[in-house]
Amino acid sequence: MNILHLTPDFNYSDGRSYYVYLLLKYLKRNGHNVFLCTNSGDSFERINDSCSNIYVNNSLSDKLKFIKSVKFLKEIIEINKIDIIHSHHRYYELLANTAAKSFKNKTRTVFTALSIVDKRYSVEYKSDKIIAVSNSVKKMLTDKFNVKENKIVLIPNFVDSEEIIDENIQNEKQKFISKKNADKINILSVSRLHKDKDHLTLLKAIASLENKNINLAIVGEGPERNSIEDFSNKNNLNVKIIIPQKNLKEYYEKADLCILSSVRDPFPGFMLQSGLHRKAFIGSEVDGIGELIRNRFNGLLFRSVDYKDLAEKIEIFSEDKELSDLCSDNLHRTVVKNYTEIQIIPEIIKLYSELLN
Repeated sequence: MNILHLTPDFNYSDGRSYYVYLLLKYLKRNGHNVFLCTNSGDSFERINDSCSNIYVNNSLSDKLKFIKSVKFLKEIIEINKIDIIHSHHRYYELLANTAAKSFKNKTRTVFTALSIVDKRYSVEYKSDKIIAVSNSVKKMLTDKFNVKENKIVLIPNFVDSEEIIDENIQNEKQKFISKKNADKINILSVSRLHKDKDHLTLLKAIASLENKNINLAIVGEGPERNSIEDFSNKNNLNVKIIIPQKNLKEYYEKADLCILSSVRDPFPGFMLQSGLHRKAFIGSEVDGIGELIRNRFNGLLFRSVDYKDLAEKIEIFSEDKELSDLCSDNLHRTVVKNYTEIQIIPEIIKLYSELLN
């Protein structure tokens, strides 16, 4: 198959880009010709061996150049004999569907709904098939946007099994850390610096704890950076904001807890990566987080925006190493068994094949 992936802003800071990167990587390994088309990005080097070709057009996201962008896509489809256009953003879905119409069902369209959104437009969710990455997303599509269930395929978000840290090395490092700094807590949060991720609730929780020997590393970029830095400085918190990058293994290795304080989150990759790296995870009980995390079995859940409840959960894990280890082990097993490329890529390929037959 010849598959074109269409997405904006192919950056390290974007969870959508990570999802597309994994699709490109493993579809190529399964013998398919894969192409990427985007407007810009800072993470092309990670897909040098995973793409037949990369097309970058800075005007793709410019809605005033819609006709020009459609023409550009049609040329790519024709030159490469594209069978499937897989889009990953609502405006880019419109571009894909408009371009594909010229090829009279020879080119089929797939759209992955990776977000929980409120606004509705009459031209969205019109692809031949729509992938919902969680039940929360599926419910949004059917209830808010009146998408028919037979058009939706539930295929979860996933992570890369090749990122797993060697378990023996990881266990030895954790023992060393816990012996050397018994009262020190290293917290990791990997997410966009956006209001939906509600980092302020996490900061308030840390500020309210008696233990002041807490380090928080936030990997991300976005418009909330200044408010995060201002709160951290005013409250003398040990917070470091890290620029998103290809390899985050060293940050997972150092982390005692992984925390996601979102007010909405469809099925976050950071939650899955926490499990992949066998880390104790705390998340707000919203959307896809609440679908995967079972309290005191594979993580801890707290009430969204309730910083006192989050602070209590941090204390529970920091004081109960046995529970922390149990939850991290169970989350690891759950992720490895259900949410890596080993399980998900065959489902994606099956979807493509059914559309073409």
